[in-house]
Amino acid sequence: MFDSKWIQVFIFVCLFPSSMQAQNFGGSPPRIKWKQINSSKSRVIFPAGLDSQANRIHNIVALLDSTTANTIAGKTRKWNIVLHTQTTTSNAYVRMAPILSEFYMMPDQNNFAQGSMRWDDNLVVHENRHMQQLSNFNNGLTKVFSFLLGQEGQLLANGIVIPNYFFEGDAVWQETLVTAQGRGRFPNFYNGFKSLWLAKKEYSWMKLRSGSYRDYTPDHYPLGYMLVAYGNAAYADDFWKKVTQDAVRFKGVFYPFNKAIERYSGKTYKQFREAAFTFFKAQSFPSAGSRIDQLSFITKTQKHNVIDYMYPTFISDDSILVTRRSYNSLNEFCLLINGKEKRIRIMNKTLDHYYSYSHGKIVYASYQSDPRWGNRDYSAIQLVDIKTGKQKQLISKSKYFSPDINKNATEIIAVQVNPDGTNYLHRINANNGKLLLALPNPNNYFFTQIKYLDDSTAISAIRDPGGKMALVKVDLNSGETENITPFTFDVLGYPFIHGDSIYFNMMNGYADKVFVVSMTTKKINQVTNNNNGIYYPVMNSRGEMLVSAFTSEGLRIARIEQATVSLGPISSSDFVQVLDLYTPAALKGKASGALYEVRESKITATKYKKSFQFFNFHSWRPVFADPEYGYSLRGDNILGNFSNNLAYTYNRNEQSHTLGYSAVFAGWLPVVNVGIEGTVNRNVNVSERISAATTLTMPVNFNSARLVAGLSVPLSFVGGRTNKFFNIGASYNAEQLYYKGIGKNVFTNEPVHYLSSFLSFSNVSQQARQHVNPRWAQTFFASYRHAFNFRDSRKFIGSAAFYFPGLSRNHSIVLQGAYQKRDTLPDLFSNTFSYSRGYSALTTRRMYKLAANYQLPVLYPELGVGNIVFLQRIRANGFFDYTAAHARLNGNLTDIINRSTGAEIFFDTKLWNALPVSFIVRYSHLLDRDLVNPGAKNKWEIILPVGFIPN
Repeated sequence: MFDSKWIQVFIFVCLFPSSMQAQNFGGSPPRIKWKQINSSKSRVIFPAGLDSQANRIHNIVALLDSTTANTIAGKTRKWNIVLHTQTTTSNAYVRMAPILSEFYMMPDQNNFAQGSMRWDDNLVVHENRHMQQLSNFNNGLTKVFSFLLGQEGQLLANGIVIPNYFFEGDAVWQETLVTAQGRGRFPNFYNGFKSLWLAKKEYSWMKLRSGSYRDYTPDHYPLGYMLVAYGNAAYADDFWKKVTQDAVRFKGVFYPFNKAIERYSGKTYKQFREAAFTFFKAQSFPSAGSRIDQLSFITKTQKHNVIDYMYPTFISDDSILVTRRSYNSLNEFCLLINGKEKRIRIMNKTLDHYYSYSHGKIVYASYQSDPRWGNRDYSAIQLVDIKTGKQKQLISKSKYFSPDINKNATEIIAVQVNPDGTNYLHRINANNGKLLLALPNPNNYFFTQIKYLDDSTAISAIRDPGGKMALVKVDLNSGETENITPFTFDVLGYPFIHGDSIYFNMMNGYADKVFVVSMTTKKINQVTNNNNGIYYPVMNSRGEMLVSAFTSEGLRIARIEQATVSLGPISSSDFVQVLDLYTPAALKGKASGALYEVRESKITATKYKKSFQFFNFHSWRPVFADPEYGYSLRGDNILGNFSNNLAYTYNRNEQSHTLGYSAVFAGWLPVVNVGIEGTVNRNVNVSERISAATTLTMPVNFNSARLVAGLSVPLSFVGGRTNKFFNIGASYNAEQLYYKGIGKNVFTNEPVHYLSSFLSFSNVSQQARQHVNPRWAQTFFASYRHAFNFRDSRKFIGSAAFYFPGLSRNHSIVLQGAYQKRDTLPDLFSNTFSYSRGYSALTTRRMYKLAANYQLPVLYPELGVGNIVFLQRIRANGFFDYTAAHARLNGNLTDIINRSTGAEIFFDTKLWNALPVSFIVRYSHLLDRDLVNPGAKNKWEIILPVGFIPN
């Protein structure tokens, strides 16, 4: 009997995207001097000056491989770990093809999301678990994938059988197990699911897995953690080892991962996940009889739209400044006045929505890309006038975070983070952006969310090198600090100064709550007892407190009337406790707190040669494009600036063999690409006109050789309210034909040389989740190709598109135009002109096209089938196309008009609950005669996205 698991494999192989690139190709400037810490355990590659961090990362990898790898099957392998220090992004990832992990070394400013552990520890503890996973997920049938496809084969097989929620949930478990923090200990991590439970919203499993365009759903990190943590708490510590090993061996007729859970838990998969949710839900709220704050919300909700109001600030007792974002609108500064909202300005692209206000001015840090190097970007300070909405950039190409502006709006203080991880407080002139004073930081604290107390003193949340947090008073002349609260592993932040008191957020029990500390007595009192996270406390002169509360409709502004009445003092022992949420017994098992046993052994760093593993062939792909069949080998170097491909194909029609090699190098300002290709034994039938009445068709046999070399300069200007992209390039192509047999008597071995050049530009506004297109955008593209020694053939094509808002917020109008001009000889070049939809595309000496589109969302079905396809949204696009072509027909110059109208239906789906794919069904009604298919009047097409079927 046919095993149905092969249906799953077949579907996934056919639908799996051909590219899973996570790396910024050519992202690092060439002037970086790379070094390495190299041993049998790992190779840590880093810019000069990061020796200490690199050694620590290497030592932690070795420690964890010896203490935690056994819970995922025990195998380890050597990974390449690249440290990037010039980006403002706080992130990391592990990839399998090639074997590589990249750490972006900029610490996150959001204490509650990522914790206060030193950032390199956070990264390596989490990413090392992914290294362990992939080191052990190449067994059984997965090895067949690896044999046939290389490292991409294992990645493909793992993607089929291991859900993404397990990868991330298991890595968060390792964070929580081996450190005193980890997201599994943070109340913030559970806010999303708790908000759904409080609102009694019970979404389907596939909706929770795939997400929604209109309702809030938590991502796969907390979902995965709850399932993994429940498995570790309820079953033996080898539970997930057995589950994943069965899965990668494809044991089970269908969904081997789910079947393995059933096999080792004794529950159905549905029962298992429901038991996990019940386990966490039962422990997520205060016990019966406890006082729970009743919040009085002052911001409204919208049906099928999630709105976040953050960082409330009193302008007056009745006017509140906030940042606002939603699923159908962009991030903006907004005033709330007597229940009404007034937009001030759309924010530039930011990594953190944190801002400060004083004396009519808003100050915040915005993201800016480097035009050429993707691994280098900046955080610039912006100053906004609240009355006019006008914005002024004070400093560019800087790395400033958490800025605060003083009472008179004359000075700004901000955190400056350096490439080596050190950070300092900078005092900056608010009028011209000049640096006034850089304060010393002898204790190597990491400052976040700093606030002026007066012109010479500030309050800041800090993290010490060991990962503990405290509130401190900072002398703005000497840099000296004085503790206001004791150090604790409990995360705290968002201080607000009110008289002699500082209100702040801190994790406590099962929620992030509000506390207050007296600067005089240093006594700490609990202010709120909320059952889900509330943030950014502020107070007005009447003693009213505002917070931003996490709900299933988004972050909402709420008023707490009795903010000055506290729940009582917090003892020092309570303040510094380490909380083991939900699974304390499992978190005290083997490897608990292992991070603190790391040995600080040092390996001398050596120079990393940029040519190391330069070609690095790691994967191979079959070619099935009838009549051509073959295999291609793909290689990428570790630094991510060289990619190459070696391919062999056999053409069964021509019975020819082709061997080709192509490479792209992006380590310089221009990107360089080269390619060579040789074909032998090509056989084609050629028609040769002997006389007016006689045409001879004869077989011609020849070999060919082809060379391509090109340059391009891709530039990105990401930041502001729009993102701009520019690319210009050219390539030289030469093809030499070598005729054999009878062909030598008819044709000459004349080479073909042609030049291909292009230019593209786009200016695209920011786009909200529900927007079907950017509301404002302009794109331009032009190409020119010229075969200068073969018939003097040439072709120019230009196109443009303009995007405008439609009648409703999520609607879109797109106007398009295209123009082509070429020589009158038979077209030598490929046809890339966008012809009227529905017609058989012509290519003539001169032609142009105009098109109008109106696109809108129609329906949000949110229906899934068998955990394979989840239909999130259906969109419709009505169009009208007009193409005018000037061509010679039957010896006469003729103007051809081809008009069409019709509609396109877009089905926005998630495949395997993870891969976004849109299918298109198009109906075209032809208003004019199709010269190729004269009888055609109506045409239906099904269109798959580019990259949907692998090469």
